[in-house]
Amino acid sequence: MSFSLLANELVLLIITYIPPSEIEAFALINTKCHALSLPALTAHLKHKHNAAAMVARFPHHSGHIGYLSPSTLVERGLIEKGMIPNLEYLHLDGDLHWLRLQTPEIAAEHFWERGRAASPEAVQKLVADADRLGLTLPPGFATLIGAQDLVQRLHLDIDTTIKLGELFKCTPEQDGGKGGCVVRFISGMSYGLYMDPAGHSCVVHAEKGDDFSCGCCEPNQPPAAHQTIVEADPTLRFICVNTEWEEWMAVMYFDGWLYGTLRQGREVVGCEMEYVRHFQ
Repeated sequence: MSFSLLANELVLLIITYIPPSEIEAFALINTKCHALSLPALTAHLKHKHNAAAMVARFPHHSGHIGYLSPSTLVERGLIEKGMIPNLEYLHLDGDLHWLRLQTPEIAAEHFWERGRAASPEAVQKLVADADRLGLTLPPGFATLIGAQDLVQRLHLDIDTTIKLGELFKCTPEQDGGKGGCVVRFISGMSYGLYMDPAGHSCVVHAEKGDDFSCGCCEPNQPPAAHQTIVEADPTLRFICVNTEWEEWMAVMYFDGWLYGTLRQGREVVGCEMEYVRHFQ
């Protein structure tokens, strides 16, 4: 049966099962498919253009970055060598639906502090600073870092916690003069969120140091006291580790809890097995 003969409701249901990377081909079937898939197509093209811009701007790490080494999954016979996770099946859109509560048994294995959510004042300041500079926070970013119940669902090791830092302006040498800024959001790891006025963003890793500050602030006077955004440490070189912030966080989440499952010798089932099945 032709798609043109199907009810709109059925076509819309079909669209929810189509991987984002295949939505362009689906939209070309006919005008009806194009019209009904337009929201999904628009979102996909935005992600696609963002990825192209960020990979062109920064050195890019194309391997798997997470808590769990893929070799561990290979040894357990769960994946084949060279595979990396593909999270298209989650249809990430900023609603954080993948950030589920773990069972008490799994959570008990990870008894350490997983960090504290950023204060409402800190989140509001970041949002205000970003807005003033024409920057757009990725969907879900402010929600996650500002919600304690969501932070506690993450698997972060003893020395790694959610901690919102200051917003620093990149030097022209760091982002090619695009006027972007970076904010560290995890302590113990040199990872930050990069954003530019054109609406692009990605997760970056600083090759040295956990502090993005240039060190030009007066003693005991944090960057928050400045009326202007302070430049990042000019000696830092940023590497793009993922062009999508939510995807990076989801990988860290699933990797962490999967590590706990394997450590306890339990069977990999449920959302963890679904995650493993989508390595490719």
